[in-house]
Amino acid sequence: MGIERGIAETLKVPKEELYVEFTGLNHMVFAKKIYHKGIDVTQKVLTLMTQDAGDAVGLKNIADLEWEPDFFRTLGMIPIGYLRYYYQTATMLSEQKQSAEKEGTRAEVVQKIEHELFELYKDEHLAIKPPQLSERGGAYYSEAACNLINSIYNDKRDIQTVNTRNNGAISDIDCDSAVEVNCLITKQGPIPLTTGELPIPIKGLVQQIKSFERIAAQAAVTGDYNTALLAMTINPLVPSDRTAKQLLDEMLLAHKEYLPNFFKGE
Repeated sequence: MGIERGIAETLKVPKEELYVEFTGLNHMVFAKKIYHKGIDVTQKVLTLMTQDAGDAVGLKNIADLEWEPDFFRTLGMIPIGYLRYYYQTATMLSEQKQSAEKEGTRAEVVQKIEHELFELYKDEHLAIKPPQLSERGGAYYSEAACNLINSIYNDKRDIQTVNTRNNGAISDIDCDSAVEVNCLITKQGPIPLTTGELPIPIKGLVQQIKSFERIAAQAAVTGDYNTALLAMTINPLVPSDRTAKQLLDEMLLAHKEYLPNFFKGE
């Protein structure tokens, strides 16, 4: 929803006049094609966005780092803000380190915000949106959730972008994998709309993350250490197998009480 709003703002048109075709995964989705009243305006939007120093499709919980204009235009799609972790890895890491030193890690900041929010929500007379909510991230989630509930309950059969079983919508992702695509929303659930093959510039990255997700899920269910190590190693944000092992060992130890499958023999 944030991307759609950003596109509408860029074109200075009502959001309702747009149709945006999304493809990808949760936190790894791309606005593949943009139509205004049936006309493909994708390149126009990309050009306008690179002329603006800001980011019209940014997220509150992601640093607003500018995209390299030539890369952005040549990619030919609008990447969600989370993709900065993959395309601007070193800069994002540096920014996170600085933020951690000043105000704590993102997780620590969110914990603090949520504690404050839950204290405020104890007041049954609270009738305003707490300012802390704007710092939490996840803007428009309530609107998206209500839209989806309304469409399912009333069988509206409109098109929304949701996470669902692929069922062939993206031809080069397994049918039983979860994807994030445009779907027809019905009383029996979402029906994914076919979007074809992933464009070559994003195919490798999306498939690599999907492989990581599937193997990580297998490791979680089985409690198999070596499978978890494989998942950690193939994640594109992990630079080596040795680093992966170090990360995995530290994380398993830190979360031992919540991961009994990995400690059955002890």
